[in-house]
Amino acid sequence: MSNPYINAPIRARMYSSTLHKVIWVVVVVASAGLLAPPLFFIAAKKRVVAMYVPALYAVFAWGTPIVASIVGNAKNWSGGVLAFTMITAAVHAAILDIDWKSGR
Repeated sequence: MSNPYINAPIRARMYSSTLHKVIWVVVVVASAGLLAPPLFFIAAKKRVVAMYVPALYAVFAWGTPIVASIVGNAKNWSGGVLAFTMITAAVHAAILDIDWKSGR
């Protein structure tokens, strides 16, 4: 008899301590969201998030300045997109390990 709770793969913990979590969130905010994709790539490698999450952050965080420089007149919208990406990434980084329980 197979139980999905007993046979579930053990998921690695994203942050080793609260200080580690605070450092990552501060790095994401201080870099204006540009360092969000590496954080979520690490989370994807630990199977905390799906592998498409770092790709989405990379598209929004790194693609916005590139598209804004190509299109021109980026003052109207690129700052808003980057601010939204930064806030979303910081909140997402802060809640990554919220459901982790020891012994899982």
